[in-house]
Amino acid sequence: MSDMGLDENGYYTLRDILGYNCKVNFVLSDRGRGKSYGTKLFLMKQEGTFMCLYRNSSDVDSATGSWLDTLFENGYKPEQFEWQRSKGSAELLYNGSIKGYFRAVTQVNHIKQEKFPDDLNWLWFDEFIPLVYKKLPGVESEGDAIRTIMKTIEHDTAHSRESKGLKPLRVLLYANPFTWNNPILSYFKVRPNGYGIWRVGPGIACEMLEPFDEKKEGKMTMDEFLGDEVNKNQRWLEQDTFVLDKWPKGLKGVISVRVGRMYYGVYEKDDNRKWYIKENDCHINGVTCYGTLKEMGEDEICLDRSMMLDRFKKVTYAGNIWFKDINTKFDWLRDIESL
Repeated sequence: MSDMGLDENGYYTLRDILGYNCKVNFVLSDRGRGKSYGTKLFLMKQEGTFMCLYRNSSDVDSATGSWLDTLFENGYKPEQFEWQRSKGSAELLYNGSIKGYFRAVTQVNHIKQEKFPDDLNWLWFDEFIPLVYKKLPGVESEGDAIRTIMKTIEHDTAHSRESKGLKPLRVLLYANPFTWNNPILSYFKVRPNGYGIWRVGPGIACEMLEPFDEKKEGKMTMDEFLGDEVNKNQRWLEQDTFVLDKWPKGLKGVISVRVGRMYYGVYEKDDNRKWYIKENDCHINGVTCYGTLKEMGEDEICLDRSMMLDRFKKVTYAGNIWFKDINTKFDWLRDIESL
């Protein structure tokens, strides 16, 4: 097992990924690697303040109930801290001054109205992939919500923080990717790329840690006995069926589909009956365009209850579609099933 991303005690360290100097940093691994443990200590030692982000207000309440335990284990004293709580959000005071802001993604519209200090340098969203996914109420796009919160923290996106003598905002997003069917991974275009660190795109980096191999000492482990190691982050290897290694040449666009803000191009080859789908920024020119009733355009045929929607579902479930990448596959499945 590679020791990349681990400190001398075998726990996760941000040292390597932060060396890429990216604003948004994804860290993906199985559980029990000390990511949360070490990051709490890391944030407490940094200059300025930080924000911890959670999916909803109940997660904020649950997390803040035990958030300090790690610090107490490492020499911090209870009398150094105080919580200020209000309607599912909280501030953590350290030695009488605010050190951490605790907010939920579902509070994005409220967060937009807040004014945060210039020294809020870190935004941390831990466990952004839930074991049971449910769409967040009032949040159309989790990725848009995160970027809105980022821009709110930065105050003035026309002028960089660095140009004003401030430290850059760094965003940390942690998860156990037992499934790749997640809108945040899709939004930031994070796709499986093996273990290690890679640049996803401008300002975005991802680190995927290798699964932790438990020392067996000749005995069968519980994970082996159960036969399904759900805590291991290689599950994505089982989810790339109907995902292309390379986009074929010579495809012809035949249909364009919009579901909400997502545009899908449907392509064909002359020599087979399969469809090939990729995500686009807009409709394909010169083809029949379908769109959901919400935000429907003049050039679109209503998709919501059309016979074409039934055909899309039939072809999808028959396994007659190939997708450009794993994010497109899950985006399409999630959008088609929602209609």
